[in-house]
Amino acid sequence: MVIDLHIHTTISGDSIITPEKLIYAAKNAGLDGVCITEHGIERSRIAEDLALKYDFPVFGGMEASTELGDILVFGIDSYPRSISKASELVEFVEDAGGVLIAAHPFRSNFNGSAFNDRLTFDAGCQSKLLQLVDVMETINGWSTEEEVVFCQEVNNKLGLYGTGGSDAHLPQQVGCCVTVFDNRVANETELTAELQQGRFIAEDRRLAKQKGAINWFR
Repeated sequence: MVIDLHIHTTISGDSIITPEKLIYAAKNAGLDGVCITEHGIERSRIAEDLALKYDFPVFGGMEASTELGDILVFGIDSYPRSISKASELVEFVEDAGGVLIAAHPFRSNFNGSAFNDRLTFDAGCQSKLLQLVDVMETINGWSTEEEVVFCQEVNNKLGLYGTGGSDAHLPQQVGCCVTVFDNRVANETELTAELQQGRFIAEDRRLAKQKGAINWFR
């Protein structure tokens, strides 16, 4: 089952993908399902309604902000506003039976900075965020090829599970990076379980010319 695990809609305030356009784009991309992961402390409130309205799997999650970086969260409805540290969020989500994915963990190191200023491989493997989670987003739709390769190498060294997600803010990005699950996922409980068990692989479906953020605007 092919799912795009990381998508933002107009509800997030920084995306131009309306909920209706999301479903059209997902089907056009040949996806079997999508996850809406708006920034904030709450699971997407529109996912279930969209799934019912369009008879298409739409799962809800969220993208949490912490001092160590962004984290995709699945399997919970919300977390307390008082939580700001990554370690606190991990403890809360895991106690509630949810799952966390380190989102684009090295974006700041590959985003316009000079190569010499970027992390070394050894430093990347010592990431504090990656010490807290079992899953990391190794393929992100806004990442350059260099960043993706770095993520995959660190992921292999640490032995984490790796996911793919478009991080779409534009309709044409939906489905450009995906997670291919071994089993069919019917609901968010099953999605969380499959993520926890690592029964999936990440897949980059971008064209060569799209493997750099600026290319989405050409």
